[in-house]
Amino acid sequence: MSQIVQVKSPVLAAVTDSMNYIKARKEVEKLVQKHNLRVADMPMTIQAMSNNSKIREAIRPRWIDTITGEYHGQRDGDRSYEAWHSIGSLATVKGLEQAFSNAEDYAFMKIDDNEWVAVGNGNYNGQDVARVHLIDMKKGSVPTTGTPYTVFVRLDKDSPNINDNDRLDYDTFMQDDRVLMIAGSPDNREALAKMLFGAKKDGGEGWDSVGSYHRINEVGFDTTARGRLVYLYYDVDGLGGDSGIYYSGRFFGVSDRVAQLSAEGAAHERSTTQGIVYPTLEQTLAIVNNPILNRVGMVRAISQLYK
Repeated sequence: MSQIVQVKSPVLAAVTDSMNYIKARKEVEKLVQKHNLRVADMPMTIQAMSNNSKIREAIRPRWIDTITGEYHGQRDGDRSYEAWHSIGSLATVKGLEQAFSNAEDYAFMKIDDNEWVAVGNGNYNGQDVARVHLIDMKKGSVPTTGTPYTVFVRLDKDSPNINDNDRLDYDTFMQDDRVLMIAGSPDNREALAKMLFGAKKDGGEGWDSVGSYHRINEVGFDTTARGRLVYLYYDVDGLGGDSGIYYSGRFFGVSDRVAQLSAEGAAHERSTTQGIVYPTLEQTLAIVNNPILNRVGMVRAISQLYK
């Protein structure tokens, strides 16, 4: 059933129930169009959970899929590993649906050569795409959350620290470059680590270790690039992009305002006397746990909050 929760933050979020992977992706597309949201990539998801406990409560009992993808292929003869945030064909319903039927080992799907080249050149379907090297990301040089961008590293030239061990404790999590690239920024990785590893008394989940399932070293880097969307699991399985897509999906739509509330919003909240920013009008957080929505009932419930 739909759950309506009133909060002191201009946020409207929608989470699909778990269902067929492609169906879940289509369902969240309907929700974001209806409620003027955006399908969340991993940076947006992390920041949404960090900024709003109700969103985190809705997401964390189960896993959440995102439109952040990890990709591998060759660029100028070098093996390139990349994280794409809110960009690429797999981030769209049509592109994902077309590639899904040909998913290969570990759920990697072939990427058209023209797409791989276009994204590498920083422009895809007429849209500029920021290209960020891992070294620059470590310095904090990343676009604003919600902006389509990619992070890349050359495996042979740059020697990134991508752990072969599936299990990461706090220290290895904070040093792992794959985790950093998927999280989208050093701040996001720190926020995610705090959530996963932090003590329960401090609002964390208290894990000693979490999974980081990538299999990058077990798949080929041939001339045909491949990619897959990544998810955040609900327990110690952590960050994955594995064969879970063959069973079911669960996607998340969130307002752009969540991203805007990240750095400057958090700082402003800390500077207020009560620690809470009160907008002109109180907004609503709509957590959708059932794809069969009673639209009339939802609208009526929301309207009651403004009386």
